[in-house]
Amino acid sequence: RTCPNGVNDYDPRVRPWYVAASSGPKDVILVLDTSGSMGSYNRLNIMKKAAKAVVKSLGVGDYFAVIAFNDDARVIGDESIMIRATDENKQKIVDQIDLFDAINGTNYYNAYNLAFQTFKSSKLQDRTSGCHKALMFLSDGKMNDDKDDLFDLISREKTSDTVLFTYSFGDSNIGSVPGEIACSYNGIWAQISDYGDLAKSMGAYYKFFAYGLSDPINYKLVAWVQPYKFATGFGMGTTASVPVYDRSVDPPILAGVVGMDVSFIALQKSFGGIYYESKDAMHATIIARAEAFCPELRITDCQLESLRKYGSNEEGDDGALCSKCNAAINNLKLPLCPYYPDEDELWSNQRNKGRTFVDRACCNVGAEPRIENSLTNNEIRNGVCREGIIVVSVLPFIISIIVVVAVLSLGSYIFRRLQKY
Repeated sequence: RTCPNGVNDYDPRVRPWYVAASSGPKDVILVLDTSGSMGSYNRLNIMKKAAKAVVKSLGVGDYFAVIAFNDDARVIGDESIMIRATDENKQKIVDQIDLFDAINGTNYYNAYNLAFQTFKSSKLQDRTSGCHKALMFLSDGKMNDDKDDLFDLISREKTSDTVLFTYSFGDSNIGSVPGEIACSYNGIWAQISDYGDLAKSMGAYYKFFAYGLSDPINYKLVAWVQPYKFATGFGMGTTASVPVYDRSVDPPILAGVVGMDVSFIALQKSFGGIYYESKDAMHATIIARAEAFCPELRITDCQLESLRKYGSNEEGDDGALCSKCNAAINNLKLPLCPYYPDEDELWSNQRNKGRTFVDRACCNVGAEPRIENSLTNNEIRNGVCREGIIVVSVLPFIISIIVVVAVLSLGSYIFRRLQKY
């Protein structure tokens, strides 16, 4: 979508309905560096923007918390445990992120320790999706504490369903610890320069879960999001969405997400009318649906290396690899088809200008419906699928029908004549 200022600032990949379908329900804790060095090169403001984008991308089936750390660490907001990612809760945390200041030193141990304790405390109070966990750690400075103590803590506290995402932000030399953590504990590390796109790199965390979701065992996943105001202006609604994969390659690659919008009013009526009771029942059902299925993630060492190299950088970053795959490391991005139109032509859709919806969709052409699989891609691209043109492969079928009708009509005529005699 292009805005009036000519800038395309709408990215569906960070919308809740997209992230929910491509990652499933999850617990997410962001651990963000607010030490004094983050005040350099506008890093603090860049981090705020990236963190807010991640928070806003979460769905109602997710739980989350944000931890700010320097010499000490604290869970921001009114509670010390995770909260459900409703629109109201997300906005409260976004407002708190805007209040961050850059002061003091950088203590990794305190930050990781509080994150693990938050996961534990949240589970004890049933503040969890009951599914996979993501711990996203960002820092721009060298740690002031002991590395061995930190690794002992992670080895002791990290559970098997927790994925560690570490981000080294800025062009300063912050040491190798964030990368070592990722390689030692089957996580993912990314280096983002002061001039890099931090929001895009952090927002790509969902690709890990999307990769795991590609296993056919997860075919039942359908994501639901909290009702929101449609961009088209047609009131409130929700979206049910599922991931789409290109399974012609191994491993399958996420091609995108397909969603269906459902009107808020239509849902309320289905729950007994437009009343508060039906609204509450509808919300409860959407939340239950959002948490209904926890996908099973099966990711090989080579798939993990692909995520490390291409997850935050589409061009690839060999420095993020952990040397744990002896085979080829595949890109996560689908190659464009040979007949893929130019971007301008794709969005302006000049090829279909002036044609009816039926012509464009190629579902119901002329007097007869199109028979499934009767057209090849080449025939469609060559414009065969247009009103007034009869598809050659359908002709034998049409001729057969005409012959049958003619025979039946003749038989009926002869039978009536014989009855007269």
